[in-house]
Amino acid sequence: MSFEYTEITDPLYVDNKEQTGEDDYIMVRAKEYGDVPINIPNWQPAAHCYTTRFHRHEKELLEMEVFPDDVWVASYPKSGTTWCQEMVWLICNDLNFEAARAESLRTRFPFVDVSLIHDAQMNSFERVRNTARPRFIKTHLPVSMLPKQYWTVKPKTVYVKRNPKSVAVSYYHHSRGIFYRGTMDTFVRSFIREHQFYSPYHAHVIEYHELRDCNNILHLSYEDMKRDLPAVVRKVCQFFGKSYSEPQLAELCEHLSFRSMRENKACNYEDQSNVPREAGERFMRKGELASWKQELTSEQIEMLDQWTEANTPNIEHRKLFE
Repeated sequence: MSFEYTEITDPLYVDNKEQTGEDDYIMVRAKEYGDVPINIPNWQPAAHCYTTRFHRHEKELLEMEVFPDDVWVASYPKSGTTWCQEMVWLICNDLNFEAARAESLRTRFPFVDVSLIHDAQMNSFERVRNTARPRFIKTHLPVSMLPKQYWTVKPKTVYVKRNPKSVAVSYYHHSRGIFYRGTMDTFVRSFIREHQFYSPYHAHVIEYHELRDCNNILHLSYEDMKRDLPAVVRKVCQFFGKSYSEPQLAELCEHLSFRSMRENKACNYEDQSNVPREAGERFMRKGELASWKQELTSEQIEMLDQWTEANTPNIEHRKLFE
């Protein structure tokens, strides 16, 4: 068996799982990870949080075919993934705004591993297999769980990260909009205990940044995209070998503005009628930097800061979470 499965026995999880809607969570650890080119001495991957659905798809995950012309966007959930996907897709597709508006991002850029955590209308691995090349693929997989072929093929990949306090708040609202029935406080405490999908969070970010000889991966941050989107767009263009005029880049930045993205149905999954959302709740909510200051209590902020400090004894790693 390539993965090790462990039940979650943490009292907070056990006492709340039925009320919050998290009753089928499980921790999964990769047992075969020798192909991962990581700089961390004596590295052993942690167990990551999924649902019991993982069992059904582990072979498809490991044996997934990867092509040199694939384009991947990877992240921990709620790190600016959708924003990054739309930017990457347009840059790689000659700024075809008409095509981008005409077809949902989830069709143009399928989420390969969603079947590991949710029931989907179509097996997500099958959906990617059936996608015409060049394929654009979204993933939240940690480095230890990427398909075996990823490390030999090394497709172009953009990894985007985000401040943990912003992630916590955005992840709570996202989960509540789909299935979660607990409070913000319960969610934050669960997040800190690494019992949300794809956690542990810090390991996810650090391990991607500690990969060696992986020039196929470009690292971005949500905060940089908010502070200076044109600079990030130029960096992504250079990474993919694309060149556009200043008016074209200005049009792209306008398309990628939060106001435009929030009203763009192709990026808001508003055609996904099987996913319920609370009245007035949008897939894209605020799009602000540090909006967590208005939503988290001082106790929650302190817990999250202490959690980051405890998980980043390396000072250089700590800079990734500022």
